[in-house]
Amino acid sequence: MVDSSPSDAETVSLEAARRELGRLAAPVDRTDRVPLSVAVGRVLAADATAAAPVDSADLAADETIFQTGRRIRPSDVGLLKAAGVNELRVRQRPQVGVVPTGDELDDAAGGDRAETAGFTLAQYVDRWGGKVTYRNPVADDAPALRMAVQRDLTRDAIAVTGTEPGDTLREVVADLGDVLTDRIAIAPGENTGLAVVEGRPVLLLPESPAGVRVGATQLLRPLVKTLAGAPLTPFPERHAELARDVDTDASHRTFVPVTVDGDEVTPIAGSDLGTVTRADGWMSIPPESDGPAVGTTATVENWDYLP
Repeated sequence: MVDSSPSDAETVSLEAARRELGRLAAPVDRTDRVPLSVAVGRVLAADATAAAPVDSADLAADETIFQTGRRIRPSDVGLLKAAGVNELRVRQRPQVGVVPTGDELDDAAGGDRAETAGFTLAQYVDRWGGKVTYRNPVADDAPALRMAVQRDLTRDAIAVTGTEPGDTLREVVADLGDVLTDRIAIAPGENTGLAVVEGRPVLLLPESPAGVRVGATQLLRPLVKTLAGAPLTPFPERHAELARDVDTDASHRTFVPVTVDGDEVTPIAGSDLGTVTRADGWMSIPPESDGPAVGTTATVENWDYLP
């Protein structure tokens, strides 16, 4: 189990953090009946059974077409319709509260900077199968932060952006529940933390756009999939030759934003909004390994793929 004392917690590995989130999460038990026309992407909460035979599919009436837990694909709905199925019982999408924090942000203590980290994160959560409640930015004020966290305890999980070890938000969360770790061995994003408040997992994400992207993709995405009872499918990959050496921290799993031009992969320096927007994909380099050298074949994951 991850150390539960935030004051002396060590940096934990990404794998340990994922295990801790897995311990905290279970698929939601709330269900809906939805028409077949909007069922694609939803996860079955009960077997889908044929109401009529489909000779071309060797399917008899009352036979199970798809079992509980299947995520419905576009190619599934034709067979379901042919079998006389007009609606399905599916799991409700897990509810995720996204709470941006920081005095410098619009709507927070008179801030004047556009809030982008939480807004972008909300789009990812929706795409991963969550139902998002995106909140206005909250100032670095203990009572306001306490109210913001408590407000979203009706959700299945909470993700807070703009926080780092020792700040007011983490003190508030530690008072409301338990900060399980303040740091995770990922770069960028080492200041990502995990907490639990009244049984709800809380992901504490840093201010850096690259750190938020890495922390959310590597931790919040698996959490949302677990809550949804959906499989965690791998990202699409491309393979091409690395244009230059990549420096890594051997104590961390390093994620490198890159551009891909034909058969060439070029790392991008920086962790700002422009860097993560220009990236065609990300390289994942395990800890305790040398950074890949120019000319080696790089594996690039596309975190923003559009089907």
